[in-house]
Amino acid sequence: MSCCGKAKKAIKIGNAIVKGYTALAVGKKYEFTDGRIRICRKCPENYWIKKTLWCSICKCYIPAKARVKDEKCPLNKWAETE
Repeated sequence: MSCCGKAKKAIKIGNAIVKGYTALAVGKKYEFTDGRIRICRKCPENYWIKKTLWCSICKCYIPAKARVKDEKCPLNKWAETE
C-alpha cells in the first residue's frame, strides 16, 4: 500500500471513530446498535475495563463502534444485524 493509500485508510478510520464517539456522547442509537452490542457481549474475544466493553481483535470500544453503520465486526459476527 502506498503512503497515500495508508493516509486514506487512516482518515477513514479516524472519521469512523469520530462518528461513533459523537453518537455515543449524544446518546444516539440506531436499529442495529443494541443487536451488535449483544453479539459482542457474548463473544469470547471481548474484554472489560472498568465497566466498558472492548474487542481484543480490533481493539475498539464496542459501544462507539456499534453505532457506525459502515463498521464491521472483524469476525463477521454483525452480518445478521445488517
